[in-house]
Amino acid sequence: MSSRDSLPAAEALSELSQFFHDVVDDWLHEPDITVACGRWSEGAILEMLPAGRGRLLPPIYDGRFAGVRELRLDDAEHHLHLDLGRVHRVRYVVAPSVCFDFKPSFEARLLVLGPGGAPSDHWVVSLMLSCPYDRESLNAEQVGRFFALARRHAQARPDLVEFEVEPTVPETAMAPRLLEILRKATGRDQGGWHELGKLLCPPASVAAAAGSEPPSIPLLERALALRDASLVIYRERTLIEFKTEKLDGLHRYVEQGHASWQIGAFDDHHCHLSLGAVSQVLFSAEPVSCQGGGINYTVWFLTTGPCGNPFRRNGYFSVVLNRPYRGNAPRLEVIQPVFDLYREFQDEAWVTADTSFLEILAGKPPPRHPKAVAE
Repeated sequence: MSSRDSLPAAEALSELSQFFHDVVDDWLHEPDITVACGRWSEGAILEMLPAGRGRLLPPIYDGRFAGVRELRLDDAEHHLHLDLGRVHRVRYVVAPSVCFDFKPSFEARLLVLGPGGAPSDHWVVSLMLSCPYDRESLNAEQVGRFFALARRHAQARPDLVEFEVEPTVPETAMAPRLLEILRKATGRDQGGWHELGKLLCPPASVAAAAGSEPPSIPLLERALALRDASLVIYRERTLIEFKTEKLDGLHRYVEQGHASWQIGAFDDHHCHLSLGAVSQVLFSAEPVSCQGGGINYTVWFLTTGPCGNPFRRNGYFSVVLNRPYRGNAPRLEVIQPVFDLYREFQDEAWVTADTSFLEILAGKPPPRHPKAVAE
């Protein structure tokens, strides 16, 4: 594991919270910004206009509340409490906004953790430029500072910062001028939106270098061999599940020098996955309703950004045990191989485990809640 992964939970929380504290503090030093709280889609937005008078007070709590901060405005009673311990990423976004007659806004959204502590695309606080336009023209100085902030924060923690231009922006009248400012910010005379975005905020990834195999391949092959398990691909309104014992393993194909991966036999049910996009593998143990209140033992294959999973924003696909219980008793013969798999790969920098999984690993698998219905 990396040095950050091996930090005690309290120390890791404090370190992450301090990074997000520094991000907000950098924004508060900008002369003309808005701190927006809430989302239009949820019915209300509260706006604070720091005008250079905003400051974050230092942390005053330890433990699980180490991320709590207070945003104060000089000579003002109104203030904002933030729990930066619930933030998992900063997303710099260029997106149409009702505030500017649907011209692009320039925001840094603090994405928060969702159900079960899973990273989500939800945000409740957004830091945005108040006046990115001089009448109908882009204010190049302000927009340039926005891109500079994004680049500075991404260089400090590429695993915690991402950049997105919403699809309709390149179609607006502002697009040519905006692209020109973005090229200047990245030091490139040429390049399109996607290429320049990756230069501004390079995605943190442990994906294999060109010509080599994705590092997660050996782990995936062993996960697909787990007994009584399923390969699950979950997207909005769609869940696809393949019983692993009915899949014919992992196959590699090369066409015109391009390698692709297929799970399952060519002449049977199968799926194609971009395994080079997998940047992290997470071993998870969470209580869920589909196990009658028992534990779901899951091996998550994660990407660096959102991939459409409504429960876990970067959850590309997973391998999960189907029946980890007999009645209310844990089936050690199917659970233990998951623990063995983790132990085999735990020293890899791209392999992590959630707190619940590690606690069960250190002890023993708990029984299902006594009220659960017997199978």
